[in-house]
Amino acid sequence: MATAASRAPGNPLLVLVSVATLLLFLLSAVEGYDGRHAAVAHSAVARRSRLGTMGMTRHAHHHRRTATPHRYVLAEKQTNTTGGAPKNRSSPATSPTPAPPASSPGKHHRSHKHRVRNWIIGFVVGSVAGVISGLVLSVLFRLALNCIRGRYRTRSGVTIFTPKLIRRAEHLAFLEKDDGLASLAVIGRGGCGEVYKAQLPVDREGEEPRFIAIKKIKKHGGDTPNNLSDEESRQLDKWSRQIQSEIRTVGHIRHRNLLPLAAHVPRPDCHYLVYEYMKNGSLHQALKPAAAGDDAAGDSSSGVVALPWPARLRVAVGVAEGLEYLHESHRPQIIHRDLKPANILLDDDLEPRIADFGLAKAMPDQHTHVTASNLAGTWGYIAPEYHQTLKFTAKCDVYSFGVILAVLATGKEPSDDFFKDVDEVGIVRWLRRVVQSGDHAEAIDPAIAGAGHDEQIVLVLRIAVFCTNDDPKERPTAKDVRCMLSQIKN
Repeated sequence: MATAASRAPGNPLLVLVSVATLLLFLLSAVEGYDGRHAAVAHSAVARRSRLGTMGMTRHAHHHRRTATPHRYVLAEKQTNTTGGAPKNRSSPATSPTPAPPASSPGKHHRSHKHRVRNWIIGFVVGSVAGVISGLVLSVLFRLALNCIRGRYRTRSGVTIFTPKLIRRAEHLAFLEKDDGLASLAVIGRGGCGEVYKAQLPVDREGEEPRFIAIKKIKKHGGDTPNNLSDEESRQLDKWSRQIQSEIRTVGHIRHRNLLPLAAHVPRPDCHYLVYEYMKNGSLHQALKPAAAGDDAAGDSSSGVVALPWPARLRVAVGVAEGLEYLHESHRPQIIHRDLKPANILLDDDLEPRIADFGLAKAMPDQHTHVTASNLAGTWGYIAPEYHQTLKFTAKCDVYSFGVILAVLATGKEPSDDFFKDVDEVGIVRWLRRVVQSGDHAEAIDPAIAGAGHDEQIVLVLRIAVFCTNDDPKERPTAKDVRCMLSQIKN
């Protein structure tokens, strides 16, 4: 899920500063070049003047040496006066022809300076026009991209984030009725509300039907609780904050391992969140298909046979990639805060999709944790330091993911009755004891044991112990976990 797809245009102020700096450099270079050119031109003119003077001096000296004596000149004049033929004598040297005046160096210098100035003016105008046109085109591109992606709000208040799935707002018109969900089947229930399954209208004959999942979240009134902090008291109640967080976070996230929000339909008494329907259900249902009927509550398509180990490892790698995107690539960093198998859905190809961002928090870069007034999450998947400090960090998500790895390898969830009969409290401490003792066969899920993947399963169990370390500083990052799991898979 791309964030993104589009990138915001560059900072216009930075571009203008760069252009101004370049222009100052060019002007200084031109001034220096003009000074050098003027000096060279002046030197050339002086040199030509000296050469001309020396030439005239040498010519005058030569004329004095070769000139005809005065008496012969008089005789010649007399002869020409009387009309006689001129004698075969050397004619007197004629006076030297003055050299043509040299072209004015100042005029050539001004012409060159004008050409350089015109070039600079053209460069400045072209640069400014290019910056302005780039900004305009980038804004138009963002507007067009938002329209293509459907990030717009209709007059009825319906916000469509995925137009590939929700092609027209009229397809969700039934949700604006008071009994719009009366005929729909409930496929899940959670702390936020019920989840319904609906079929979208078919635009053309022969088109395959498209299904959506609709999460209904009721609005809760009343005053703000007294135990909230000053910052939290200025916001809405817990449920309103939750829905606003989910809309703000999920609506603009694009990643193949995250389930995007397709549309949001506000109602006077509730909110409808529309998602793409995942027919393979959740990871919780896939690991325990016998209990899928209870969770699905009437959805006969939910619940598949127990996943083989290659599919489970693929799910683990996909969840790690989605978590790495939330922690490392997305800005600001996003902490899910409720990572568990029930919030990991499987698409048609059994690719995992992290869902239910209702408890997700966008954490600014300058912060290292999110502080909450009440515990949020699911028992068994909450990091121990969160119980003590109410500070949720990215390492808390890593702890929850470590528990998911343990569930994938052992087939046991923290709430299973199995852990009531063992000495250790919870799946984490039990798994530590099993891995340290080397009795790995006790931990491997019987449904996947003996299929030739025991070595990979043991490595995943060790990574699960690594992720659930009591000291958050000793836990790996989501990127480290993804790299380790990818090496096992390959």
